[in-house]
Amino acid sequence: MQNTTLAQALVKRRTQREFSPGAVSTEIVQRLLWAAYGVSEQDGRRTTPSAHALHPLRIYACAGRIEGMEPGVYAVSPDAQDMRPHIGRDVRSDLEAAALEDQPWIGNSAGIITICADMVAATSAFADQPPYGTRGLRYVHIEAGAAAQNIYLQAAAEGIACVLVAGFQDEATAGVLKLAAPVAPVLHVCFGWPETG
Repeated sequence: MQNTTLAQALVKRRTQREFSPGAVSTEIVQRLLWAAYGVSEQDGRRTTPSAHALHPLRIYACAGRIEGMEPGVYAVSPDAQDMRPHIGRDVRSDLEAAALEDQPWIGNSAGIITICADMVAATSAFADQPPYGTRGLRYVHIEAGAAAQNIYLQAAAEGIACVLVAGFQDEATAGVLKLAAPVAPVLHVCFGWPETG
């Protein structure tokens, strides 16, 4: 990986929906995951801010063309070094089918980082803040957006293409990912090497 300044990553950050058929290394995936929600200090602080340090996000890595990883879905711990198998098969085409409208880049990506959240924990933690019952949901979406931006910037530094997807059927997507309530999907970041030519 080359040394890229934050300013350079910001300039290079773009949404790219066309991916080459090449595989992405596990090391790059781990760096994307660490950027999203990784532990950055020994006291447990992370790369993404979290209101009241609640950390309601849950991260899943959907592997398709990842060197050294079997196709499937992995539950990611915050240190991004521990990825526990969650589903033992490639679900990219199922996630594409659960999307709103035609979004072929979901199935064509090398992999997908899906950011989910414990919505009940977030709602309960901030139930006393107006507008009552919904403030926590706002914080979840802000936190997920910050994590997605971190992924974009790390991808730019790596030369990886990515696209954020929030247009999907929530229940169908949760079903594909076998999410147990109250965890719900918030967004996907689909990634891969950019299509050239």
